[in-house]
Amino acid sequence: MRAEQALADGEARFRALVTASSDVVFRMSADFRELRQLDGRMFLHELPVPSRNWFDQFVFPGDRQRVLATIQDAIDRKCVFESEHRIFLADGTVGWTHARSVPMLDADGEIAEWIGMASDITPRKRAEQEFADQRRMYEAILTNTPDLAYVWNLEHRFIYANEGLLRMWGRTWDEAIGRNCLELGYEPWHAALHDREIEQVIATRQPVRGEVPFNGAFGRRYYDYLLVPVIGASGEVEAVAGTTRDVTERKQLEGSLLDADRRKDEFLATLAHELRNPLAPIRNAVQLLKAGSPSGDTLRAAREIIDRQINHMVRLVDDLMDVSRITVGQVNLRNERVSLRRVLDDALEAAQPAIEAGNHRLQIDIPGAALQLEGDATRLSQVFQNLLDNAAKYTPSGGTITLHARQVGDQIQVSVRDTGIGIASEMHPRVFELFTRVHPDDRIKTSGLGIGLALARKLIELHLGKIEVRSDGPGKGSEFIVTLPSLIAAPAAVTAADVPGSRAKPENTQRVLVVDDNCDAAESLGMLLELENCRVSVAYDGVRALELLDSFKPDIALLDIGMPGMDGYELARRIRATQFGRSLVLVALTGWGQADDKKRAADAGFDEHLTKPVDPDMLSRVIHLRRSVAA
Repeated sequence: MRAEQALADGEARFRALVTASSDVVFRMSADFRELRQLDGRMFLHELPVPSRNWFDQFVFPGDRQRVLATIQDAIDRKCVFESEHRIFLADGTVGWTHARSVPMLDADGEIAEWIGMASDITPRKRAEQEFADQRRMYEAILTNTPDLAYVWNLEHRFIYANEGLLRMWGRTWDEAIGRNCLELGYEPWHAALHDREIEQVIATRQPVRGEVPFNGAFGRRYYDYLLVPVIGASGEVEAVAGTTRDVTERKQLEGSLLDADRRKDEFLATLAHELRNPLAPIRNAVQLLKAGSPSGDTLRAAREIIDRQINHMVRLVDDLMDVSRITVGQVNLRNERVSLRRVLDDALEAAQPAIEAGNHRLQIDIPGAALQLEGDATRLSQVFQNLLDNAAKYTPSGGTITLHARQVGDQIQVSVRDTGIGIASEMHPRVFELFTRVHPDDRIKTSGLGIGLALARKLIELHLGKIEVRSDGPGKGSEFIVTLPSLIAAPAAVTAADVPGSRAKPENTQRVLVVDDNCDAAESLGMLLELENCRVSVAYDGVRALELLDSFKPDIALLDIGMPGMDGYELARRIRATQFGRSLVLVALTGWGQADDKKRAADAGFDEHLTKPVDPDMLSRVIHLRRSVAA
């Protein structure tokens, strides 16, 4: 009786345990085909027992083949059956179970039945799936990001490195993981730096940022990096993670910007210096003119000083404008068949004062045959004048300057060689860059804005040619070689303009109206026109100019553009709207000389556009224009 009672009590306790448990207890036939008992059905739907269709009712179709194979293996080997697979839950959804069954053997050692338990592991499997999905997402991001991502353990050894970092190292995962920086080829100072930073992150729990160069599989590059602590569930730092970005291009750009900023500052300082140079003698000459009863020689010297220095200032400004126009593609060459000799003679005439001032010997070697080319004679002369001026400037007193030209195949080569201070080899690639001064420390001797050679190269390139520099180094002179396409020589026709003394100034009876809000500019221009035997009237604003239109009846009106109130454009339009103004020659006077400025002047009704300060010869030409009366 006691034994029976004990057995009954044991079974009661077992059933209580099964009822209280969230697991399912089951019994199966020896062949695992028949479910004989099912207790604890909290996550499984109701199923009558015994049942032979339990497999189809519970096991998800996609896992049935695998589960059957596991069952058969357990039967064959009379061992424990264990499987994790998907099942249909009591609510009709698909979940996961972990099933484990033990075979019960009879006296002959054969399987009598199976007793097992099944646990609902759906929450765990879903969490694992979410984690796996997140891991795949992060791996995809870390694999495809241009950044380098990595993790160190507390012993400063890499426990993770993304594909980008492995490629940068030139290592495989197995070659890299578990190693420290020094073992992966980091320079000792670099490895020591990261060791200190890892300890700093661990101690302070604060990020650390830095920037370093590194010689990896892609060569020497610059990298920006950020290191952060990895805090574990216990609240302690478990690792240090980092990301690194290649910033080589940014560093190079920063270097270029810093260099450009430095050169800009040097240029502005040089510009101020170059503009003060001619202003000083002009002021001195003005003081001489203001002195009481200056002699004729003094007056003549003062005039020459002012004329010479103003021409120098105009050239500085023109060079700046030329570079600006060429840079934005607004230079139009006046190409024609031109003799190289004519181009070089013009350049030599303009550069002669600088050559004579340096007491230099000039050697000219130009073939007797007339070398011809197609181009803008004025612009080409400007190039060679610049090269000759530079040769004179950079050559100590008493040096030698050689101008040599020759035909080479279907090209013309012109070289300007000097015995001057030379150019260091590292400066050869930069000598034609804008605002570059080859010898920046020699400011007094090598005055200039650093744009002459840049302008020369751009002009030569517009003529489909090239310019190059040669020098054996400091103190060994320099040679600039210009190569241009040549034309077959042809006899040059002689025109009246080429005959000395043929440019007779026509008799002038023009009536000229000058309008400028700058009184000094207006009065001085009026005096120049009176020297041309013009009758002149001056107005300082547009309103007064319109009043003089009827009383003075000018043939030509020279209008300043930048006047307050009514500017030159508006004044021109109003003049053109009058009966008399339709036949009047209108000339714009302005400091703006870009192509857009000239177009705007033409749209407003101007016939001519002159840039301040006005060239006297150009002014003389313009005042002899007469506008044809409209039919």
